[in-house]
Amino acid sequence: MFMGGGYNLSSGDPLARIKKRKPILSQHWLPVAQQSTTWTQEMVWLIENDLDFKAAKKQPIFERFPMLETTSQIPEIAFELIKANFMNLGYFQGLNSAVKVPSWKTIDEAPSPRFIKTHLPLSLLPPSLLSTAKVIYVARDPRDVAVSYYYLHKMVIKTLMRSTFTHFWDAFRRDLLPWTPIIEHTNEAWELRHKKNMHFLFYEDMLKDLPKVIRGVCKFLDREYSDDQVTQLADHLSFKSFKKNKTVNNNTNENGDIEFIRKGEAGGWRTHFDAKMEVQAEEFLSTKLKGLTLKYPSLCNTDGECTYL
Repeated sequence: MFMGGGYNLSSGDPLARIKKRKPILSQHWLPVAQQSTTWTQEMVWLIENDLDFKAAKKQPIFERFPMLETTSQIPEIAFELIKANFMNLGYFQGLNSAVKVPSWKTIDEAPSPRFIKTHLPLSLLPPSLLSTAKVIYVARDPRDVAVSYYYLHKMVIKTLMRSTFTHFWDAFRRDLLPWTPIIEHTNEAWELRHKKNMHFLFYEDMLKDLPKVIRGVCKFLDREYSDDQVTQLADHLSFKSFKKNKTVNNNTNENGDIEFIRKGEAGGWRTHFDAKMEVQAEEFLSTKLKGLTLKYPSLCNTDGECTYL
């Protein structure tokens, strides 16, 4: 594990190259800390491609919206382990082909507008990013992020994943997992949320009123759609529809006991945390959020009063 800029990363060698990149106006960046990535990717791609649902179904999301650090944060030896333990070799072959070429090369050769996903925090991305490209950041209750992150690990490397959620949560709250610490990651974007080229989203708001969120993203991207078109996109992005969409639901488990698109809900952490873990979560949030203005919707009441602030 490599510590870069205060964050846990798999490798540090390519970071300088990534940070020196020069973003351009035709690029759309989606920085996220392991949360709700695919849902937002599909929404943004369709908004910028005239709601071309047919085109979206012809190409998997990882090709339409490549991840910046794929080839830098998955060391070769780890990638071979993933390959040996992957549960859906058909999907893996497509991912394998994508990884053979450096992700930044794929991005540079992509047609405009370019779409870029990354789990890297803003401090490890090019300094000129917010003045030269559109950035959409997605945040989520850290407790739900921990659950989602756990199942992602189980899905990808099932036979290597021996730990229980209790052990995984312990590593998560102690900032020992890749791309953590999570709240510091999110707070970087939160502090820049008023910048012209930054659009900050909460997963919980997407669940609460997806059409409203879609309209907000459309405005941010200078795109206009009718109410009927917004409804059509919201229906396409519905949890029921999303689970059936093979270009976004990278379900690697042929037995169906672990799913890439899981519940599509907020507060699912409650079914995974025991009493001791709930106390740990309270301490974790209290310590991490102390002195910050970051307001997670799940920690605030209808009057805007937020726990830990």
